[in-house]
Amino acid sequence: MPDKLTAFVEISSLLAIVAVACLLVATGVLPESGCIWLSTILLCAIVWLSWYRFDGGRHPCFLFMVMLFVFQGGRLAGYVVGAKKDPMYIDVQTRFPISVESRYAEITLLIIVLSAILVYAPCRLSYRPVSLRQANAGRWLPALYSLVLLTLPFSLYKNLMYLWYIRTHGGYLVVYTDNADVLQSAGVLARTLSMVNITAILVLFVVETRRRHVMGVLALFGALSFLDLLIGFRGKFFSTILSLWFLMNLKTGRRFRLPMLVTSAVLISASAVIVGFFREDNAFEMVSPIGFLVMQGVSMNVTEAAVKFYSTFSPYGWEYLWGGFVNGLTPTAAAGLHLWSGDLSVYLNPISSNMGFGTASSYLAELYLFGGTSAVAAGSLLIGFCLGFLHRLSSRRIGVLLMAFILPPVIYLPRLEMFNPLAVLLKSCVGISAVIAFALAFDLCARFLKVLSGPSDSSADWEKRKGNAVED
Repeated sequence: MPDKLTAFVEISSLLAIVAVACLLVATGVLPESGCIWLSTILLCAIVWLSWYRFDGGRHPCFLFMVMLFVFQGGRLAGYVVGAKKDPMYIDVQTRFPISVESRYAEITLLIIVLSAILVYAPCRLSYRPVSLRQANAGRWLPALYSLVLLTLPFSLYKNLMYLWYIRTHGGYLVVYTDNADVLQSAGVLARTLSMVNITAILVLFVVETRRRHVMGVLALFGALSFLDLLIGFRGKFFSTILSLWFLMNLKTGRRFRLPMLVTSAVLISASAVIVGFFREDNAFEMVSPIGFLVMQGVSMNVTEAAVKFYSTFSPYGWEYLWGGFVNGLTPTAAAGLHLWSGDLSVYLNPISSNMGFGTASSYLAELYLFGGTSAVAAGSLLIGFCLGFLHRLSSRRIGVLLMAFILPPVIYLPRLEMFNPLAVLLKSCVGISAVIAFALAFDLCARFLKVLSGPSDSSADWEKRKGNAVED
């Protein structure tokens, strides 16, 4: 059977299962517990398909599905294995769990599964294996290494100042209660040059072809990112590490190995718990990997809340999309704008919200509040087309460079604002422009100095031999 036809049958079968399930729910045949089991099975199947069909996960859709399963389906998986009694209760940031009526729970499960299918569909239908064409970029490497070394102290200074301020002013929550002062602790110059430094490191990672040098660049980036982890930015750290792992596979032609993925999942769960203890000064309590999955799956509560309280928050649907975009550019500019995570946090528990606790956001919730199930379907297709475009572009270095910047927020969308990746892309353009300007200026100066120093010995010998040949 041709691959296109196989893909069409595959996607049609998934949609048919969802349609039949909706009919069974409408007629009262399929209970809520059955919906939970079916949703879990479908999400697992789509994660496996995105690994198997895309040559061992060599497509950004695979990472997106993994994160969607963790953040929106983690509690469902906990229910299936007996680790979570009632996954549909809203208990994020509430003093007492809020029960969710069956019709709202069923709509929540529907939009999660439907979104997964519609993100996967355009990626599957347009999939073609790609390999990165490695071109020689040795001319620009001296400029990039020089820029990294020149701006590295500012990057270290910024992260250390953030860490010092947070640890001396009450811990991680001060990031949300006093964000402006946290940013000011490092200063505008350090923040700007730190952004240039991170950009230069990522560009260097993309264009460098020598394996030892690539590993050295990754080690440097990992050390700087580890400071982010100590500050408490777990999501940023882990999504970036997964993205770089994906890009490394793209550069080397490798695929994600299932044993390595399982091992990494266990290590990530343990690390996340330890970081949670460090950043929030909580009592240390180790949990199993399935316990960690249930904890991370709390983002489904954010989607449920959008469904349950739709009539209350839907008038602000467009403002949530715009506010999330502005907040992604700079949090200080978003002051006074409606943010779904902020409004929901205040609605559920205003006291804890004032203390800095929050619910985070979700592209599913924002899209649903904007236009219901149809908006979720359209937005999911848009995400799928964007992931497919990134995959096709990854055969060139410009595509790999683009993914290095926006892949982390894209795969984090199940716990992030819908248009945050666009904001990150715009901010990255500033850093990339600075790196390009420095590289061009460095190259121009190098050529100018070479001209001033006169022809090299080899050039002089060549000119002499040319002259002797003319005389003969």
